[in-house]
Amino acid sequence: TTTAPQISPDFCGAVVVFWDISEHRQTKILEDALVKEQEISRFRAQFTSLVSHEFRNPLSAILTAAELLDRYGDVATEVQKKTYLQRIKSSVGRMNQLMEDLLLLGQAETGKLEFDPVPLELEQFCRDLIEELSQTGEGFNQITLTSFGDCTNAVMDTRLLHYILANLLSNAIKYSPANEKIEFNLTCDHQQQVAIFQIQDQGIGISEQDQNQVFQLFYRGNNVKKIQGTGLGLAIVKRCVERHQGEISLSSKLGVGTTFTVQLPLFPRRIVHC
Repeated sequence: TTTAPQISPDFCGAVVVFWDISEHRQTKILEDALVKEQEISRFRAQFTSLVSHEFRNPLSAILTAAELLDRYGDVATEVQKKTYLQRIKSSVGRMNQLMEDLLLLGQAETGKLEFDPVPLELEQFCRDLIEELSQTGEGFNQITLTSFGDCTNAVMDTRLLHYILANLLSNAIKYSPANEKIEFNLTCDHQQQVAIFQIQDQGIGISEQDQNQVFQLFYRGNNVKKIQGTGLGLAIVKRCVERHQGEISLSSKLGVGTTFTVQLPLFPRRIVHC
């Protein structure tokens, strides 16, 4: 039984206040929509600028090399012809990489990034990747792979893993002095059911301020402005790692080098995005 509240003899009335929050809520919704629209507009502007710039340069290089071959091919030396063809090949490679970046980014941003894990031998996968990258002639022979634990039994998405590791290894080469060694460590911990990929360079490093933002789209560190790049790679890497149910972290010091650590489950759960 609930006891009725005692009312004071001096009680003579009550004041009830009603606050209509519908207008306030509507204003908040409109403000949020405006901010979102501004972010989308900024993204579109950055995207358009990026695509036009990054495609224009390799296309110009291809056109110039093709014109030189067409005009002077009959008198050019074999060395000169090889140089022109290499320029064309390199430019096509840059365009192909950009297309792959944009495809993965589009899939990730719309929640349609495919995830198809298959059995694979991780150490051999890493060695094959290094061999594949070495064909580009960009210093991938500087990479030293060291494996710890039994890495013969894992289940991963080869496309996502290839992108993650290829990008991190390419960056390690790009931002390191010529002929500087790159340490690539692979650890398979079956007790924790994880594979740990660690890529360490002795390059220019990343400032503490930039470390908090390097995984954002279009962001590039203050000390890499003169080095070719799009600001897409690490952002896409992070999305690929997350799609693989993993984690990525980094430690770096300016002028000393950078270490990226990627931790992925050896046997991830298959998740379907609707």
